[in-house]
Amino acid sequence: MPVYTYRPVTDSSEKPRTCDMCSEPFEIIQRMVEDALTGCPKCGGAIERVVTAPNLNGVGRVHKPSDAQLARSGFTQYKKAGKGHYEKTFGTGPSTLNP
Repeated sequence: MPVYTYRPVTDSSEKPRTCDMCSEPFEIIQRMVEDALTGCPKCGGAIERVVTAPNLNGVGRVHKPSDAQLARSGFTQYKKAGKGHYEKTFGTGPSTLNP
């Protein structure tokens, strides 16, 4: 389930909040289908959801798999051996590829 960040909605005429939950931005775990909270779960004060960057757990970093990993996964690899000529380094299939 995603973690959402909320912050207090304050008016310049309001006095500072004393609630230990919503006096500063806080995070809460919610299901994606749930509506955004509008009130603090502890004191009921007005809050709003903050848009933040998602944690993608390393997505975007490119890691080239090793030849051993590719072979274990059942891939076939060909390396260029000349102009238009490729030789199989591992896997199943023909030993060479020619145009």
